[in-house]
Amino acid sequence: MVAGLDPRVTALAAYYPALSDLVGYLENRAGGWPHMFREDGPGSHRCQHKIETSKYFDVVNFARRVKAPGLYVWGFNDEVCPPTTMYAAYNVIPGEKQLLLALETGHNTLPEETEISNSWLVKMLKGQ
Repeated sequence: MVAGLDPRVTALAAYYPALSDLVGYLENRAGGWPHMFREDGPGSHRCQHKIETSKYFDVVNFARRVKAPGLYVWGFNDEVCPPTTMYAAYNVIPGEKQLLLALETGHNTLPEETEISNSWLVKMLKGQ
């Protein structure tokens, strides 16, 4: 269920979204996990039908529909889900949003991030 489309979704917290900006590599920037368009040449996934099909799974296309308030968390040094791919989704979210950016981390979650995220979610659930 897409957050914001169901009235029962009142808030969300998301950590380093995968499948975001999958075609970034085709535009000379990092692409999202699973990095299927990184390589060119024989055996490459860079064919038009795969590029078109990837749009059905790309988080950026769904992020435009998120209306619920959200807290988004990722590491600035994430090599699995590069920050540029996550910003591509974050920047198109029309709903109320907050970013918790961990400058020194990669694709992992620090206890402090979990504590902040859980506290934020509890506040949202209590309507504060």
